[in-house]
Amino acid sequence: MPRTIMMFCGQGAQYYQMGREFYRENAIYRQAIDRCDAICKALGARPVSDIVYSRPLGESEHFDHLTESNVALLSVEYALAMVMFDRGVQPERLLGYSLGETVAAVVGGVLALEDGLRLVHGQAELLRRLGTPGGMVAALADHGRVRRCVGDYAEIAAVNAPAHCVVSTVAATIPATCDALEREGVIWARLPIRYPFHASPLEPMAEPMLRFLSDFRYEVPRLPIVSAATGGIVGRFDAAHVWSVMRERLCFDETLRRLAVEGDWVLVEAGPSGTLASFTRQARLDGVTAWPAIDQFGQNAKTMDKLTAAAT
Repeated sequence: MPRTIMMFCGQGAQYYQMGREFYRENAIYRQAIDRCDAICKALGARPVSDIVYSRPLGESEHFDHLTESNVALLSVEYALAMVMFDRGVQPERLLGYSLGETVAAVVGGVLALEDGLRLVHGQAELLRRLGTPGGMVAALADHGRVRRCVGDYAEIAAVNAPAHCVVSTVAATIPATCDALEREGVIWARLPIRYPFHASPLEPMAEPMLRFLSDFRYEVPRLPIVSAATGGIVGRFDAAHVWSVMRERLCFDETLRRLAVEGDWVLVEAGPSGTLASFTRQARLDGVTAWPAIDQFGQNAKTMDKLTAAAT
């Protein structure tokens, strides 16, 4: 078998109807979503199946309420991972990107599924009550050029590929940030995210968030977990690490380059959009290939078949 890493993405990848084909036709996926529904109901949260499958794909631009998108992303990614395991995919490592690191922690046994959902729902509630409103903008350019464009308006929040990065900013400077990118001819897109993650405006949340995150038991992972926030394998999961994943800049491009030094890898993405697989392909690293589990184009089963063939 090839050396395989299973990847989990973060906010911005969500859309209504994600995984619908599997929810209708795949018993493993449906059972996982049903289990997450039951946990969400116990938490007083809206069931995932209702969040994701009650509205049309075309309304996904407004899928930005964190209390809904957090639990939806964790549940869908967890369910996709269960489908991959059932198909014989056996990763040597897990890789988490932002919120996806909590999904990796659940899949890797650091957190029980119940605790993972309670954690991401609680994070969303804290941000709703105490967070600084803002947003994130993806830019198709080298991060140095983007930093020069946005100046003091925004901060680089993630460097994903040689010509893809994300900036974070507070609500008041979102228009100026987008205008600055437009003037310089940089292609950009607003992400469906209401807060400036991975940047300094999140800093006032540190104390209450750390108190909340300290209320969890973090076990030793069954598989090594690579963090896109540090570029390496997580030495210890605790409240401080989970907070740093929210607060610090993401370095996915650097993370991939470190992995490539170790040899050949097949990276399979247990996410709804194939976002990380796309970034990996853009990096064009020798010996590193990437496959999405599903995408938003209605070919879920065929896409998963291609992934399974590559990873088993």
